[in-house]
Amino acid sequence: MGECEHGEAGSGVTLELSIPSNPDLTAEVDRRIEDLTVRTGFDKGSRGDIMIAVNEAVKNAILHGNQCDESKQVIITCNCSSAVFRIHICDCGRGFDPDTLPDPRNPDNLLKENGRGILMIKALMDEVEFDITENGTSVTLIKYGH
Repeated sequence: MGECEHGEAGSGVTLELSIPSNPDLTAEVDRRIEDLTVRTGFDKGSRGDIMIAVNEAVKNAILHGNQCDESKQVIITCNCSSAVFRIHICDCGRGFDPDTLPDPRNPDNLLKENGRGILMIKALMDEVEFDITENGTSVTLIKYGH
């Protein structure tokens, strides 16, 4: 796992991680993100929202974007301060159209084991933006400090 961190919590912190597409590495990403949210002063509820959303987005990048191909990296760039937590998660997959995903709230989909991740991410974060190309997907998650 490659990483770079700089800045101070008062003026903001930037964290850059590059991880192989191995689901076992999400625990270390979780640890790093939790540390940043604590250092920048987010309350417990917001920290939980951020943790769940980032974990889901990183897992999606590994599993769906890069299909667990460890030769492909997931790039995670986080800029945070007490005012805003902003994270970009990029994969090397073929991309997808989030508007064509089945609605997990539809009665036909309620018992399916997957398909709720994007809905959860959008519910937990203040802003979610996708940049989808044939060379990969980048998702930006934003949570504002309260």
